[in-house]
Amino acid sequence: MARRFFPAGICGLLLAAIIAASISTADSQLLVASSSFTADLYKPFFRKRATEKETLFVGRVLVLVLSLIAFVIANSKGSGAQAIMDMVENAWGAFGASFGPTILLSLFWKRFNYQGAVAGVISGFVIDLGWLLTGMTASTGIFEIVPGFFGSLVVAIIVAKLTSAPNEKAVAIFEQGTSKNAD
Repeated sequence: MARRFFPAGICGLLLAAIIAASISTADSQLLVASSSFTADLYKPFFRKRATEKETLFVGRVLVLVLSLIAFVIANSKGSGAQAIMDMVENAWGAFGASFGPTILLSLFWKRFNYQGAVAGVISGFVIDLGWLLTGMTASTGIFEIVPGFFGSLVVAIIVAKLTSAPNEKAVAIFEQGTSKNAD
């Protein structure tokens, strides 16, 4: 799309930004996986007296192994890579439908409360999952985040209105954070 709608210079900048963001995300995920493995599994369960140099080496080997696995998956022509992309797409859809309305309401509505947030998160996830599992995405062409988001929004507002208002301390924090003088 960038090549079609933008001049060559702007297109190059946009594509470079996309690649930079992708590389940044990939290396962060690799480092998190490596450090989590060495700190949470390797040292406590396999080598309790592992030195810092040893855990660093194990972490580096794990980064290499995970990179090779990711490379194989990315280069696969079959359904393996597509299945992973589908799972990621569905996970982000459920995440957005569940937490999107709750985050927006908590930022912009002083009356929003805990009960509304919980109801919104649960209903968004259930609607998103139900839309996906019943095949509505394929039959309607509407991605499951759309009905999940709006369903979550409606449920969160209704439950927040039907339950008690947030306490004065929560309202004071909201007003402090949304005041014109907030830093």
